[in-house]
Amino acid sequence: MNFNIQFNMIHRSFVFRKYCTGKSFIFILVFLFVSSIAPAQKVWTLQECIEYALNNNITIKQTEISTEISDVNYLQNKAAFFPTLNSNGSYSYNFGRSVDPFTYNFSNSEIQSANISLSSNLNVFSGLQLQNSLSQSKYEYMAGKENLLKIKNDVALNVAAAYLQVLYSKESLKLANDRLESSKQTQIRTKLMVDAGSMAQGNLLDADAALAGEELNVINNENLLKSALIAVTQLLELKTTDGFTVADPSVDLPDQSALALSPDEIFNTSLKTLPEFRASELNIKVAEKGLSISKGARSPRLNLFGSIASGYSNAARNLTGGDVVFGDQLDNNFNKSFGLSLTIPLFNGWSAESNIKRARLNLENVRYTDQLTRNQAYKSIFQAHSDATAGLKKYYASEKAAIANKEALVYAQKKYDVGILSSIEFLNVKNATSKAESDFLQAKYDLIFRVKVIDFYLGKPLIF
Repeated sequence: MNFNIQFNMIHRSFVFRKYCTGKSFIFILVFLFVSSIAPAQKVWTLQECIEYALNNNITIKQTEISTEISDVNYLQNKAAFFPTLNSNGSYSYNFGRSVDPFTYNFSNSEIQSANISLSSNLNVFSGLQLQNSLSQSKYEYMAGKENLLKIKNDVALNVAAAYLQVLYSKESLKLANDRLESSKQTQIRTKLMVDAGSMAQGNLLDADAALAGEELNVINNENLLKSALIAVTQLLELKTTDGFTVADPSVDLPDQSALALSPDEIFNTSLKTLPEFRASELNIKVAEKGLSISKGARSPRLNLFGSIASGYSNAARNLTGGDVVFGDQLDNNFNKSFGLSLTIPLFNGWSAESNIKRARLNLENVRYTDQLTRNQAYKSIFQAHSDATAGLKKYYASEKAAIANKEALVYAQKKYDVGILSSIEFLNVKNATSKAESDFLQAKYDLIFRVKVIDFYLGKPLIF
């Protein structure tokens, strides 16, 4: 704790001691101590906001789970190439007249028997369905990863847009407060001049109205800032805006060289950089492999199988006349088998042909989806390029207007101070300057975002 905090606490304690005694005085001391050492609000940078959103966004988490499921499916299809191996065992009681499963003699007594076996099966050929299933699951896993990248890009871009809106709202509020302070000073000067008789009472009424308007403008900008903060915190999955504030970086105009590219050039570059295009191409391969899997159902199936087994029965003593020897029975009943099984599909309710037709239609639909993705991306890029180009022109025009109106306001202020300019005329100049400053600020942040959208399509990172 530093000296200033200690001094402030001691000073406060002397002030309140005369009014508070006992437990109430101790409570106030504790409260002052806690409030003095309370941590300051965390200031969030854009990069921190993006990283936090990427780590906490629910849609991203769900997509990550879907990608992990695709990876599990891929590993399972790899394992399908290996032979199966299963062990079986049973133990049974038979009452009444029954056949001993090992001696094949009839018996009216209780028979206890046990079986153990080990079997294996290997798919030798099934119309290349295993190979095509493996390739399909691989493409699904790769498409899932690309889709995850797309969602992360969308979240990052949305966070950046909301963050810039907060910065714009903060600067707008600052301008509104500056105008409010200026209106207060104008109202004070006008009142003094009216009281001195050098101005009419109407000028004071105009100044009062202008001051009230600026106070309302401040309130409106405060509400806009709150809305912008809510938008950011919701993207970050934060429950409240309490204690949330953003850093005030030096937001300069980004490099605008990308605007020299044509929409076609930007689109062709985006085909190589954006993950949604790679995901769309992989989805076509997934559908193609699905069609090959369906066609494989027409082919014969060849399987290699084998097994070993043995068993035990307590009825064996009826044949030998001696005690049951468990180990000898396992040796005597031990058997093994192996062979090949061939299945030729002839008719199965038209299921194979129906699956093939569905797979063909699905492939056609996926190809249309790919074309739709490209068309929508081209439209978005064309619109983004047009917006950025128009935004650049708007920026320079609004900058010129803001400079001109600021100079006009300085000149009008001088004329107003000496009584040459009426209050109405002065307020008109002041309002025009205010609007020009607001338009320039809006044009600046709009241009920054528009250029960043173009950079995004070109595969550049979101850096401000």
